[in-house]
Amino acid sequence: MTHKYQSISSDIEQRILSGYYSDGNKLPTEEELGKEFNVSRNTIRKAVDTLVKRGYIMAVQGSGMFIRNIAQQDNSIINLENFRGLTADFQNSTIESQIIEFNETIATESLAEIMNCAVGTELYYINRLRIIDGKRWVVEYSYYNKQYIPFLNEDIINDSIYDYIRNGLNRQIGYVDRVIEAAPLNLRDAHLLGLQEGDPALISTNKSMFKTGEIFDYSIDIHHYKYTKFLKLSNL
Repeated sequence: MTHKYQSISSDIEQRILSGYYSDGNKLPTEEELGKEFNVSRNTIRKAVDTLVKRGYIMAVQGSGMFIRNIAQQDNSIINLENFRGLTADFQNSTIESQIIEFNETIATESLAEIMNCAVGTELYYINRLRIIDGKRWVVEYSYYNKQYIPFLNEDIINDSIYDYIRNGLNRQIGYVDRVIEAAPLNLRDAHLLGLQEGDPALISTNKSMFKTGEIFDYSIDIHHYKYTKFLKLSNL
């Protein structure tokens, strides 16, 4: 169940990320936000406190709340707080997808445990290379649960799968659990990224969930170490 303050916090967060509020600008007062969202001041305070804890807003004593500079102007940054898919995060860039494999498969015992589904559940398997502004950025190995994503084709995969999920299927993407580690590249991934076997890589292992909690996507992303940066906002 999503509480009202969480929904408002998400709405304000989207405004910050979209540039509706400029970096360094003052956030409207609690009273103004309360009137806009038609909720109590206490609800607004909870929503704002959530954004303070996540590092989007800073409190300046005696002056109010201000938007932090979240470095969205750097096109090499992936925001770990609000990963919306490469197409959404890099709207000012040219993004290409090179499909290497696309087929239907079933969940093995290990995949079923990871994706919290039954063994034998039908899945889509996608292996693609993502190219941003002509640079070989990331190799993706992804599994999508067909129970929640019943249809995919090459047109969707070449465009934006997450955009299709949000707008085509009208599903709300809620959470991404992500583990990031450094490891040497194998020969196959090195070739796809234009690097040498044994070169370093940033490897991101992800489980994406709807706001209702179902895991719809499990992926392993092999990032080009020269290009990718991750941003984690925090408040001490």
